[in-house]
Amino acid sequence: MGTFRIQIYAFALILFCACGSGENFKALNTDEIYNFSYNGFEKELKLNHQKNSFALVFFTKDCGVCKEQISVLKKLINHYDFDFFVVLGDAKDFNDAKEWSFEKNLDLKVFYEKKAVNFLSLAVGGVYGVPVLSFFNQGKMEQKFIGLTPYGILENTIKKIKS
Repeated sequence: MGTFRIQIYAFALILFCACGSGENFKALNTDEIYNFSYNGFEKELKLNHQKNSFALVFFTKDCGVCKEQISVLKKLINHYDFDFFVVLGDAKDFNDAKEWSFEKNLDLKVFYEKKAVNFLSLAVGGVYGVPVLSFFNQGKMEQKFIGLTPYGILENTIKKIKS
């Protein structure tokens, strides 16, 4: 009987993760609420119930490589109209995330709440080091870069997605 219950709980968890209706997250630097929905069967991450093109960028506050990636990211933002969302994995609270964003002069949408960090990291297959840049096109993950990624490679990814 115990094994059967475990199987039912496991099935319910898989069904919940695979077919969730989405999660709402508020980002720093905006009043907008973003709804991310992940379909594990299709491996599709939708933003606001649409198949948008966007990138999730995972950072931690004290990561030296992340600091370098931020300067590359700023250069990309100045040259391309593309949605970047930062997921800050180790912010204590709103003020901590706001201070980090201000210190880095990063005027992007930053998700810092544990619920958002957990949900979005699961949607990209896990984050085991930072920085991580995951590019989505029409809901499907096109590319995932781990570590410091040069401008040219990121630029080519954006061009490919936009074409």
